[in-house]
Amino acid sequence: MARELPGWATGDLASIRAEVAEWAHLSVAERWRLARLCAQDAMWAARASGDPERVLSRTDPLPASTVAALERLRREANWGDGAR
Repeated sequence: MARELPGWATGDLASIRAEVAEWAHLSVAERWRLARLCAQDAMWAARASGDPERVLSRTDPLPASTVAALERLRREANWGDGAR
């Protein structure tokens, strides 16, 4: 049985659209330019940290749900044994 959201809440789709509205009208080239600027800022911050190697080597573990989804997609695509 589907539940209705309270009047003050928005659904996932409306929430996502509101979050990206500022960028939805941009061209692919403009979004790419902004992505590059963001990456440059991140690299500046890593270098400014005093220990960029440690910062850049940090990798957050994937959530179990993502690992399971990747394994399923690899299986469905017949891509190896899913252990990659």
